[in-house]
Amino acid sequence: MEKLKVGDTVQVIAGAERSEKTEATKRGKILKIDREAERVTVEGLRVVKRHLRKTQQQPEGGIVEKPGTIHISDVQLVCAKCGKPTRVGIRMDGDKKKRFCKRKDCNGLID
Repeated sequence: MEKLKVGDTVQVIAGAERSEKTEATKRGKILKIDREAERVTVEGLRVVKRHLRKTQQQPEGGIVEKPGTIHISDVQLVCAKCGKPTRVGIRMDGDKKKRFCKRKDCNGLID
């Protein structure tokens, strides 16, 4: 079982996108995970500009902004229960694996 999934809310903890001013500014949902390159695409973060030429398939050229990728080690899952970035543990619940928050005061299930 993987510790991060598409749709999880994550916070940037390292790199150029990290912010010390407020916690909530550098949070977003995971749109795509590239396990081979160990990178994630988070909505609204690491926005890059791509210059597109006019083509027959795309008659509108110009500058397009889209989210770039962040290394998977630079993001941390935000617990839904306590609202803080946390490490993720996996425990067996019957015959199913469940992810949980590893914070000492929380221990809430993530899914």
